[in-house]
Amino acid sequence: MAVLEVRGLEVRYPRASAPALRGIDLSLDRERLVVVGANGSGKTTLVRTVLGLVRPSAGWVRFDGRDVRTISGETGVSTNLAEVYRLISLPVRDLVEIVARLKGGDPAELEARLREFELGEVLGRRLFELSTGEQKIVGDLFAVSFGPRLVLLDEPFDNVDFSRRRRFVRLIRELRADLLLNTHELELIAQLDGWRLALMFEGRFLGPFAAADLDRLYLTRGTRADALAVMETSLGTFSVTRDSGDRPVKSATSLNALVESLA
Repeated sequence: MAVLEVRGLEVRYPRASAPALRGIDLSLDRERLVVVGANGSGKTTLVRTVLGLVRPSAGWVRFDGRDVRTISGETGVSTNLAEVYRLISLPVRDLVEIVARLKGGDPAELEARLREFELGEVLGRRLFELSTGEQKIVGDLFAVSFGPRLVLLDEPFDNVDFSRRRRFVRLIRELRADLLLNTHELELIAQLDGWRLALMFEGRFLGPFAAADLDRLYLTRGTRADALAVMETSLGTFSVTRDSGDRPVKSATSLNALVESLA
C-alpha cells in the first residue's frame, strides 16, 4: 500500500475561472518526488489538499489507505507550510515543545538543528518577528524533525541563503521518509539524485520522470509519437520528449517561461 495516493484530484476555488488542479494522479511508496512549476501552477494547492486544508472538487487523497478528509490527529505527516505553525502565536521555543509533545519526540532534536543552521537566536522570537528566509528554513526544519513518515515541502528554498540551502539538501537526502518537494528552481534538481520528477503547468501534472534525466528532457510544440507525456494548455499542446525536441527543459528559468517561448 502506498504511503500517499492521489487519484483524479481536482480543486476549484470559488470565483476562479479555471481549476487550480486538474486530474492529478500520483503515488509515493518509499519514494521522493520533486514537483517543478512556476508560481500559480498549483503546487501549493496540491500540498494543502494532501494536508486536508483544501477540499477537493473531485477525486481523493489517501494516506496509508485512509481518506485524508476522515483523518484526525495524524502525526506521521509533516509540512513546512507557515500557516500550520502560525496557528498559535508563541515563541519558537514553545512551538518546538508543543510539536515535539504531539509527535512524541524530544524538543532537543529540533533545537539542536536550529543551532546547527545558526538559528539558535530565533528560539525566543515569534514566527512573525522572523525574516522571510528565517521563517522558511525554520518551517523546513520543523517539517523534517520528530520522525515523520511523509514530508510535504512547499518551496523550501525560497529566500534561504546558499549555505543553508546546501545544508538542508544534505539533510533531506539522508531523511528516512517519503517526501514531496515543490519548487520553481530547476537548477536544484541536479542535487536530487534518485528522486522522481514531475512538471506542473496550469494545474496539470506531467510525469513522473527520473530527476536524473533532467538534462535529457525536452519540451516540443504539438504532439509527438515518441512523447513521454503530452499536456494540453491554454497556449496549445506540448510534448515532453527525451534526447531531442524544440527546447531542453533545463535551459529555462521556469516552466512557464519555457512554455511561453514555444507558444
